[in-house]
Amino acid sequence: MARFLINFLFFLLPFATYWIFILISRKAEDRPDLKWSEAPFGWLIVAGLTLGVGSMVVAGIYTANTAGTDYEPARLIDGEIQSGTVD
Repeated sequence: MARFLINFLFFLLPFATYWIFILISRKAEDRPDLKWSEAPFGWLIVAGLTLGVGSMVVAGIYTANTAGTDYEPARLIDGEIQSGTVD
């Protein structure tokens, strides 16, 4: 669940950054006509997906395979079923 939330936050990061940009631009009165409804949603979605997928790839590469995570499935030996084990 935590990994999902982290990936979701990476997806939302471009939207939050653009929202902060709109707020700063309105306060500085550089572009008071800038509206959230005119946001470049296509680029924000592409950037969010890139960050989300990138974080999943990096987590997959750098997450260590710790003890207790190797599963050996159940098997049939001499007509008897031996249950699976976790090493």
